[in-house]
Amino acid sequence: MPLLAVVLWGGIYPGAKLGLRDIPPLSFTAGRLILATALLLAMAWHRGGRAAGRIEGRVWRSLLLAGLAQTAFQGLLVAGLDRTTASNGAILQATAPLLAAIWVVTAGQDRLGRRQWFGLLAGLAGVALVVGGGGLSLASRYLSGNLLELAAAAAWVWYSLAVEPVVRAIGTLRATALSMALATLFLLPLALPEMRHVAWGQVSGEAWAGLVYGATAGMVVAMSLWGRSIHRLGPRQTMLYTYVEPCSAVVVAALVLGETLGPSQAIGAALAFAGIWLASARFEAPLPPAAEPQLAAAPDG
Repeated sequence: MPLLAVVLWGGIYPGAKLGLRDIPPLSFTAGRLILATALLLAMAWHRGGRAAGRIEGRVWRSLLLAGLAQTAFQGLLVAGLDRTTASNGAILQATAPLLAAIWVVTAGQDRLGRRQWFGLLAGLAGVALVVGGGGLSLASRYLSGNLLELAAAAAWVWYSLAVEPVVRAIGTLRATALSMALATLFLLPLALPEMRHVAWGQVSGEAWAGLVYGATAGMVVAMSLWGRSIHRLGPRQTMLYTYVEPCSAVVVAALVLGETLGPSQAIGAALAFAGIWLASARFEAPLPPAAEPQLAAAPDG
């Protein structure tokens, strides 16, 4: 189950690239959020139980912050993919555990040993190679997109921290559905002017497939599989599969889009993953974006 979940998540990135060929970034993000939110709210309503209870006032502040963070994450993720490759996007999203470790140290909540500092430095060096698009030149055509993807990973860490108290109070499914609903409400005013000018009747089948896949199989189905895996295998064992997601995205992107990674970027990816493994050794850090809802339940961030 966890392996299938990360394979499905890996397909989100090339799927988004297909969708962005015909649909502008804001419109694509809004469409994905609307569809995923509708499915999640329907699932929460059908399940009932904790999903039917009232939300206490103290939970609303965290829920609003989670909604804002989810808005930032979704917007930055798609805007970045519009300017970089699917492979780069997936790799940079995998730096979320590394960013979470940096935040924990900066906030004074924990201290790093020599192994963790080495991991941070190695991971940051790897990220620099990937962000540089095969070199550290600021003129790289992928530089702006890579930086947006890195910002999206930071927004994912923010979301994970904000949604954790909401999950404890009202449950994972309801917290995820409501934070996604708020993100949709926050994003729609920005996206509607653009959506009105999109020639929806001329959108290709491939672009529609990329949008629908990202909101259904790539999010809701994968989320369900991940949740079952956490229940059966436990969060620690399930989390090991998280680092397969970027590899899955690279393979799917190569098959669907014909993308490849340059030698320096491949070295950067290896350094980033090594850094994530070393720096995350002492932390229950957030997992990649695709695991959003279930990770929070772990809590994963």
